[in-house]
Amino acid sequence: MRFALMSACLLFFLPSIAISGDWQITELDNGLRVMILENRQVPQVNISTTIKVGAKNETDFFDGATHLLEHLILFRGTEKMTGEEVGDAMKRHGAYFNGYTSSDWTDFVISLPRENLEFALGIHADMLFRSNFPETEMNKEKQAVLEEINISEDRPFSKAYRSTVEVLFEGHPYSKNVLGPKERVTNIPRDSVYAYYKRYYAPNNMTMVIVGDLDAEGTLELVKNYFGDFPRGSVAEDNYNLPVERDKVDEIEIKKDIGQAYLMMSSIGPKADSPDQFPLDIMSSILGEGESSRLWVKLKDEMGLVYSISFFFETNKYEGLLASFATLDPANIPQVEKAVNEVLNDVKENGFTERELRKAKNKIKTAHYISMERGLDIADKYSEYDSFIGYQFVDDYPDNIEKTTLVELNAAAREYLDTDSYVKTMVVPK
Repeated sequence: MRFALMSACLLFFLPSIAISGDWQITELDNGLRVMILENRQVPQVNISTTIKVGAKNETDFFDGATHLLEHLILFRGTEKMTGEEVGDAMKRHGAYFNGYTSSDWTDFVISLPRENLEFALGIHADMLFRSNFPETEMNKEKQAVLEEINISEDRPFSKAYRSTVEVLFEGHPYSKNVLGPKERVTNIPRDSVYAYYKRYYAPNNMTMVIVGDLDAEGTLELVKNYFGDFPRGSVAEDNYNLPVERDKVDEIEIKKDIGQAYLMMSSIGPKADSPDQFPLDIMSSILGEGESSRLWVKLKDEMGLVYSISFFFETNKYEGLLASFATLDPANIPQVEKAVNEVLNDVKENGFTERELRKAKNKIKTAHYISMERGLDIADKYSEYDSFIGYQFVDDYPDNIEKTTLVELNAAAREYLDTDSYVKTMVVPK
């Protein structure tokens, strides 16, 4: 939810403020959205700032630019400090800092002792708005990104996943590799990346969440001091297109120097704002989470066809991803594909049970509450979700899981489990 500004003034802030539970939620005049939560369990403060740009905002020319930019901001310095000086300052203040890039957003975090909050806000502002990476530094960081791409290519699951989304999301921004193609990363000019940075790294494209042992009002004043003078920028626009409709099974085979095979069977799920999110989370838990899941019991325990198997649903701003993933002997691939589809077809025809529903609800809610125990995880979760669907998704998640009915669960299974048109990705030994 956005909180409209009541007025604007050149000399001082009149931000809008709303309280959701213990949160203080503020939007500054320049559009920066700030969420602050006093959490005094440990003497620590945690900052997570999410920028509403990811691979979905890139043109073909900028493939990989968002992820490269994340690296440059983290490691290659600002107008005031070199990359080495930033790292040294973080160490002196006991800070953990990192960044993440997805198709939907880019996230930067800092966690450190509570007495160093002002330092964290100051250096956070420099990194987000005053990065000034020289071309020589950018070329060094390109090598780090290229090595990350190499590592991803060597990991069977990563290779299967990235190959899958290129086909499954054909014509859609999620078909892009967040890391970018090597050639594009190698050749993209420094000035182009810097212009991309200056265009989108603006306060009105950001949500900042601060959680920890702090005073909310005093922290807000510090945020105003360090972030309030940066001007608004261009609103981030998504390069969105509907994915190409599928009417058959598309097969991808990747040969690698490995000793076992990996099989991924994938189809498209609903967007984050769909009410089907919650029954699909429950369905994924029942089908493929843990050794008591339907797929594990059938394919591993009863049939002995796989070494492991899982099923997951990936939530995105736009269309999500439904997939089963198995490790197995390559000779078993045809049997495993058939058995997975038999399990899914049985669910579509006969549905789940009330007992399965209750067990999955308990498991999902427990995992959700555990994920909210650490201050940094809270900050991360709220900033990321607020950037593309709103923080209320996190607040309401346990209740939405609990109120999901068996009728809704079975209807979602019939709607989204596709055994006729999916992407079948096999990573097999050479």
